[in-house]
Amino acid sequence: ARMTTNTERYSFVPGATVDYPTIVDGDGIHLISSDGRRIIDAAAGAIVGNIGWGRTEPGEAAAAAMRMGYVVPTWPTPARLGLKEELAQHWLPEHMGNVFFTSGGSESTDSALRLARAYQVAKGRPDRWKVIGRHPSYHGMTTGTMAAASHSIRQKGYEPLLLPFPKVPWDDPEQVLKVIEQEDPATIAGFIAEPITGAAGACLTASDEYWQTVTDACRKHDILLIADEVMTGYGRTGLKFGHQHFPFVPDVIVGGKGLGGGYVPLGAVAATDDVVEALRGSGFMYFTFTGSDGACAAGTTVLQIVRRENLVERSRTMGALLGRRLCEELGEHPAVIEIRGRGLFYGLEIRCSRDAVVMQALARDMWVYPAGSGPVEEAIIVAPPFVVTEAEIEEIISRLRDSLDAAFTG
Repeated sequence: ARMTTNTERYSFVPGATVDYPTIVDGDGIHLISSDGRRIIDAAAGAIVGNIGWGRTEPGEAAAAAMRMGYVVPTWPTPARLGLKEELAQHWLPEHMGNVFFTSGGSESTDSALRLARAYQVAKGRPDRWKVIGRHPSYHGMTTGTMAAASHSIRQKGYEPLLLPFPKVPWDDPEQVLKVIEQEDPATIAGFIAEPITGAAGACLTASDEYWQTVTDACRKHDILLIADEVMTGYGRTGLKFGHQHFPFVPDVIVGGKGLGGGYVPLGAVAATDDVVEALRGSGFMYFTFTGSDGACAAGTTVLQIVRRENLVERSRTMGALLGRRLCEELGEHPAVIEIRGRGLFYGLEIRCSRDAVVMQALARDMWVYPAGSGPVEEAIIVAPPFVVTEAEIEEIISRLRDSLDAAFTG
């Protein structure tokens, strides 16, 4: 095990204390550093790299599309039309052919909050502005998405900037109904939820009863139900979208991360035909780089690779192996409270510092993702690219065991 410091620290914030390796290339599930280390990326970056690293096709597609330069987002281009067709034909539910592109997950979820408000105003309900979130949860780093989420660490210090959006517990259907009534449905525009809680909860998974209650309540009161699929979408959980595991029927699906596969900054918001029809003529505003041609072309290529190589199915089968082996090898580890997840998306709630585990793993040439907030104080996420092999899963577990041993006995 070894750690190498960089001669020049890369950080926006002066005084950062961690020297991360300089990454110059990628190969499958590995990141390759400037000093030749092959670092296992056991979290696909930030749960982003679904197709793995070192692929040339996304960059080639982006380069071809970028030759003509910038086109105003309201105008169609071959790259925009191509990604919309890919999503409508192969990924989204039949009644969700309308897509708004963004540059990532935070823009996508923030746009969904605006969408919920715009929908209610268009329906003649100007008093509806609240978007219900869950505790714990994470939806991005804009002030709007921070307000809708419940992530104490990432919200700290920003509280005066955040709208007082109501919250419900992640696992209590009775409280969902109680909060909706207490807040008054006539003031609620939307309800946003991760199908499986990511950064804030390390794969907390509510019951079918919970999701049926949420879906039914939103339908009853015409509250837009928004599925935040930024982490769980595009095959990460073993199905195309995480909400498909549950009786969770969204009006809006937001995505990012795996949509661009880590090769380009790309996100998308999809809504039902009924929602989009209500917004006709509303002037719903775009971002400057909504539908960037290079990003759209690369994203289309990423999704085509996933389909061509049957990587959603591979996520399901390799994920079953990952979950079984994690439980077998680490389920009784003294540092581990619980192991949970599905597909290639597993969280380990732990009894020691997540940062210590992350740094111990990096010292062993492996990256895992730190997580936790609120009731989940310390956790990590294991979510390798879908191309991970059986042998690589065993190596991930071996290095993780050693990292937990070192962090726990510390």
